[in-house]
Amino acid sequence: MADKDKLTYWELRSALEEQKLFKRGDEYERKVINVYNQARQYLTNAVDELYKRYDGQTSLTEVQAKAALNNTVPAAALVTLQNAVKTIDDKETKIKVQEYLDWVATKSRITKMEELKAKSYIVAKQLADVQLEQSTEYYINAIKDAYTDASVEAIIGKAQSEAGVYSGKTTPKVNHDTNQIEFVKPDSRKAVKSETVESFSELSTHEVKQILDTPWLGSNYSKRIWNDTDLLAKKLQELFAVSEMTGMSQREMADKIAKEFNTGIGVARRLIRTEANHVHNQAKLAGWKAHGVEKYSLVAVLDFRTSQKCRDIDGKVFDVDKAIVNVNFPPLHPWCRTVAVAWFSYAKYGGNRTANDPITGETFKLNTDDTYRDWEQMLIDKHGKKAVTRK
Repeated sequence: MADKDKLTYWELRSALEEQKLFKRGDEYERKVINVYNQARQYLTNAVDELYKRYDGQTSLTEVQAKAALNNTVPAAALVTLQNAVKTIDDKETKIKVQEYLDWVATKSRITKMEELKAKSYIVAKQLADVQLEQSTEYYINAIKDAYTDASVEAIIGKAQSEAGVYSGKTTPKVNHDTNQIEFVKPDSRKAVKSETVESFSELSTHEVKQILDTPWLGSNYSKRIWNDTDLLAKKLQELFAVSEMTGMSQREMADKIAKEFNTGIGVARRLIRTEANHVHNQAKLAGWKAHGVEKYSLVAVLDFRTSQKCRDIDGKVFDVDKAIVNVNFPPLHPWCRTVAVAWFSYAKYGGNRTANDPITGETFKLNTDDTYRDWEQMLIDKHGKKAVTRK
C-alpha cells in the first residue's frame, strides 16, 4: 500500500481502500496457511508409519526403500481414501479426485507407494477446495467494495472538478440531507457546495461473476488454484520413489515434505494478493466507466522495494477505455502495490507530496505532479547515484 504521508486526498483514499483489501486478505491468508500446515502434518504422519519398521536406522537402503514402497496395502486403505472425497465441496474438484481414485482402484494390487501418491493428490485437491471456497467470498467482497468506492470517487471527483475547487488540501463531505457535496478547505470555515449529485446502484450478481470468472493473462483464479495444487501434488508424489527414498532418513523426508508445502504456501499467498488486486481494480474500472470517468493516473509507492516497471509508470495518465492489466493498469506484476486513481483534466491541482528519504529517514516536499523518478533523482542529487542505485 502507498504511504499515506506521500499522498493527496484522492490518492490517500485509494490507498486506504487497498489497505482494507489487504487487511481482509490477511484473515483469508491465515486460514489457507492453517489448512496447508494441517495437510503437511497429515502426509508427514503417513510417511512416519512407513519408517516405523526401520526404527533406529539413520536412513533406508535401496532394498529397504523398495520393500517399503512395494508393500501391498489392505483394501480398507482405499476405503479411507474414498471417504476423504466426501469432505470436498467443489463439484469439479470432487469429480477429479474421484476419477483419480477410480484409476487407482483398477489395479490388481495397491502398493504403499501408490497409496502415498494418492494421499498426496487428495490433500493437494483438498487445499484447492478450501482455497476456492474461501477465495470466492473474499473476491466477491473485494469487487463490491471497489465498485462502490470507485463510483463515489467518480461522483465526488467530477463534482469537485466542475466546482473548480482546489483538490490538494480540500476534503469533500457529503450532505445527505441536501444530497450535495461540500468542499471544506482546512483554512476556511466556508464550504463550496456542488450541484445535487447522482446516486448509483451496486453491481448485479451477473456482473460480479463476470469480473470473477473473466480470464486475464490466460487464466482466472479458479484455474490458477487448480494448476498450483496440481503442481504441489506432482512435487509431493515425486518424493515417493525408490531412488528418492534411498539413503533418506525419516527426518530428511519430513523436511522435504515441509519444503514443498512451504513453497505451496508462498504460491498461494502470491495468488491471493495478486488475484484480489486484479478483481478489485477491474471493479474499480467498471465503476469509473459507469460514471463517465475518462482518465486515471497511477501512483507508485516511493520506496526501494518498488519494481522498475512501477517506477517508470508512476504519475502517468491513461484513458480508462484503454486500460490493460499488466501493461498500464494494476496489477502490473505479482505483489503489485501501485494504485490507480481517477484523474480529472479540468480539476485544479497543486500542493505537495510529503516524501521520505529512506537513507536518512528525513522527510521532504515534492510537487503533487512529481513522479517516482523525480523523487529518485532528488535522492541521487543528495546522496550520489551509487548510494541510491544499490538499494
